[in-house]
Amino acid sequence: MEEFNVSRLNKIIRDTIKMIDRSREAIYDIAEGARIECERLRRDLEELRIEVERIIKKNDELEIALKKSRERLAMVSSNFDKYSQDDIRIAYEQADKIRVELAVNREREKFAIIRRNELERRLREASKTVRKAEQLINQVGTVMEYLSGDLKDLNMQLEDVEKRKYLAIRVIQAQEEERSRVAREIHDGPAQVLSNVVLKAEICEKLIETDINKAKEELKNLKQIVRESLVDVRRIIYALRPMSLEDIGLIPTLKKYMDKFSYETGITVNFQKRGIEKEVHDKNVALTIFRVVQEALNNVYKHSGAKHASVIMEFTAIDIVITVSDKGKGFNIQEIKVDKDDNMGGFGLFSMKERIELLDGTMEIKSCPGKGTTIRVVLPYV
Repeated sequence: MEEFNVSRLNKIIRDTIKMIDRSREAIYDIAEGARIECERLRRDLEELRIEVERIIKKNDELEIALKKSRERLAMVSSNFDKYSQDDIRIAYEQADKIRVELAVNREREKFAIIRRNELERRLREASKTVRKAEQLINQVGTVMEYLSGDLKDLNMQLEDVEKRKYLAIRVIQAQEEERSRVAREIHDGPAQVLSNVVLKAEICEKLIETDINKAKEELKNLKQIVRESLVDVRRIIYALRPMSLEDIGLIPTLKKYMDKFSYETGITVNFQKRGIEKEVHDKNVALTIFRVVQEALNNVYKHSGAKHASVIMEFTAIDIVITVSDKGKGFNIQEIKVDKDDNMGGFGLFSMKERIELLDGTMEIKSCPGKGTTIRVVLPYV
């Protein structure tokens, strides 16, 4: 009877996973359709913008022409002795023709603006649909991974059942949050740029036939956009995993990152190395040390208000001790709840602490309002 219940439960879970997976595919299709609609609306808006500019320019020309034709009509009408009835009629017809053309063009401008407002409204709605669908996909992904239970190796290492369940959820959430962050960076950076590249390329195609100099200028702008996008892509790749970590080692990679951090933020970082340096063979330990320094310095930049920070790496016989400190605002430790209800992002203080503990390490935070903050991490070599 027990085996039957277990088999039945497994079948229910498998069926549930299949149903959720189908729902995720449906949500993905909706998101993809909304994204395509967004791109189409952006192209339409750009074309409409060019059309509105053309109409406005034409209206300005017609207003000047109408003013001149009315002045001509007034002059002809007031000088009967110099101009014949045919001259007056021709002047009147020309003025009336321009007036009618201007009225028609003004109507075109009005309807173009109405259409532009409608396209902008539809673009906002489509963008909202994309964001909502992406959020649902991430939430469904979290449920899928948790139900699939792809954490067997981790489960074998943890004896406490409640801690195991909780940590599994936290790891999955961290993965999904990191994926969402990367997806947002790609969507807001390279994806938007590529969309703009397509739009600019279409504009260039049209300009080649009408204004070759303008087309060359647009192509020059296009090359600059692509170069900037390439920088963004490299930055995202480096944020995912610093390739120099395996190429040049931990200490040079940290120094390179701290130099870049100081250049971008204006915060001076004093780096000290103590003890006899040992090579960190475990890639997870090396990457965790890098992330600890990265997150700690990010906290200095975002929260401390300090202009100077200190990073000390001490090599002992069995451990590596990393200390990151500043003399900034500081905070009250008792007021900071770093517990299971906290949600500080993919690799905030809480996620750092969990990751360090998984590697049999420890993390200690000391802080006091007005006296700065010190984060001390101890990690074994292996």
